[in-house]
Amino acid sequence: MPASLTATMLGLPSITAVPANKGRLPKEAFYQGLEITVRLKRQFIDDIESLTMLALIRSKETGIPDGKHVREISVIEVKLKGERLPAAVLEQFARFRDDMTHHAVKVLYVIPDGTGYKTAVFRNANVNEGIHKGRLYVSEPHSLNKSGIRIAGTDLEQVWDSLCSQTALNDETPKNVDQRIAIRERIMKLSAEQQRLKTAHAKARQIGRRNELWNQLRKVADELDRLKRREISGALKNG
Repeated sequence: MPASLTATMLGLPSITAVPANKGRLPKEAFYQGLEITVRLKRQFIDDIESLTMLALIRSKETGIPDGKHVREISVIEVKLKGERLPAAVLEQFARFRDDMTHHAVKVLYVIPDGTGYKTAVFRNANVNEGIHKGRLYVSEPHSLNKSGIRIAGTDLEQVWDSLCSQTALNDETPKNVDQRIAIRERIMKLSAEQQRLKTAHAKARQIGRRNELWNQLRKVADELDRLKRREISGALKNG
């Protein structure tokens, strides 16, 4: 693992790269203006070793047209001192940039993990699609010898949606991202509930209680089946 990541190591076009001597971001400047507690500020300082702007994905550099809202995607390396990620502060910063620029500037975090990296994005709430609260999503670990971060889409709005999809869903499809995230999260929640009910059913001794749990299991299984078919159908349609 190199001492520092670069835009090209991540698969981004070299034209998006910020020169190394201009990319370092002071921690104080990062959280300045954020409404965070003293405890969170201390955690942020203690947990983060350094912050570096690795790349700027804009029409100016890439030739990709601006989106309806999105004009810039800042790619920021967050190098940690240990294992703990100060997710609350990273979410606050991304939310702050989003609000202050009227959704024009988005942030893609890149977090080195020793052998590769993870990415993280803040995604706004979209109640109509089932996302009731905006939050930070963190990807699975990626190795540097794979395809890396892909820029996919006909404008920067789609590029941002694709980056969010790569982070939260592990695919680059920019379509229906919030809907697919909501389905995936519901499947995960129901799968945990299914396991809980199976365990409770196996332990139950009274016939009435076993029948009650069995009926609950069937309802959960039916909904899981429906959601999984919907997820597969959406993936095929988007592909």
